[in-house]
Amino acid sequence: MRLGILRNETKSSSDKWEKACNHLNLEYDIIDLIRENWLDHIMQNDHAGFLACPPGIDYLYKDLYDERIYIINKILDKLVYPHFGEISIHENKKYLSSWLKANHLPLPKTHVFYNKDEALEYIRSVEMPIVAKMNIGASGKGVRILQKSGSAEKYVDQAFGNGIRQAWGPNIKMGDYQNRVTRLVKNPSIIISRLKVYRRNYEAMQKGFVIFQEYVPHDFEWRVVKIGDSYFGHQKVKQGFKASGTKGIDYVPPSDGLLNFTRELCEKHQFNCMAIDLFEDGNGGYLINELQCIFGHVQDHICEKNGKPGRFQFLNDEWVFEEGLFNSNESYDLRLENAISLINNL
Repeated sequence: MRLGILRNETKSSSDKWEKACNHLNLEYDIIDLIRENWLDHIMQNDHAGFLACPPGIDYLYKDLYDERIYIINKILDKLVYPHFGEISIHENKKYLSSWLKANHLPLPKTHVFYNKDEALEYIRSVEMPIVAKMNIGASGKGVRILQKSGSAEKYVDQAFGNGIRQAWGPNIKMGDYQNRVTRLVKNPSIIISRLKVYRRNYEAMQKGFVIFQEYVPHDFEWRVVKIGDSYFGHQKVKQGFKASGTKGIDYVPPSDGLLNFTRELCEKHQFNCMAIDLFEDGNGGYLINELQCIFGHVQDHICEKNGKPGRFQFLNDEWVFEEGLFNSNESYDLRLENAISLINNL
């Protein structure tokens, strides 16, 4: 079995897939999707499947990557993991909000305005606070909580004027400063790559539209993850007004109801690999905040029950918890296991 790893504009984007393939002694080729000859590499080589690295920093490469994944997955009918349907809603918040509404899935009330007067009319009539989101940007860096209509009007003026930047420096909410500095000192090459990412974040402007979402009062946000037949869940710890991007985890296991909600959603839309961030709606239901087919984590596991790391599986019509470490290599080892299973079942 020989696989193709579809690198994005960032050279290191393929690292975790490479590490996972090396663990299993699998042969692979790195295919740079931003190169002009990307399609020649796809069509001239016989790969069993392709491992995707969807980007999440700026629109230019997000659009390019999605278009080329569509060609590989839908036109050439090649197996891509995650597949196009999963990648298309990844780091595309305005599309995601419409996708959720069209599929009758619960979400916080979300509005996308391409007309400035329409946006101003909305913020002058809505109850504050509201959430302003940039279309692309992980770890909560493009999210702002607007407390007053004046600050919201200023945000609209910026969006339809010079544009809006997301936060572009280190994520101070992650904490663990001493260990982070130590890692940088020991690996100075990381500093250079981080600076390049920060510069791209700084240069990525959003102009001509705004995304506003109702603020859902919450003490935490659920993250539930499906990778193949494995399910994981925990609560994302809130700092200030939001839980996104804090990297803090409270290892509360998800209920059967939350696992059922996730399983039904993923089976209906054929999601093999998906992280779902949800708020509780106060009435026993859930509101979907984000869907991300690729996500990282700083912890060596992302789910616990009774203090033991592990995963949930749906066996014989009930949820069963299995103890163990299943999230090695930021869960890319498990993703590869799932991808190989799909290839073998073709």
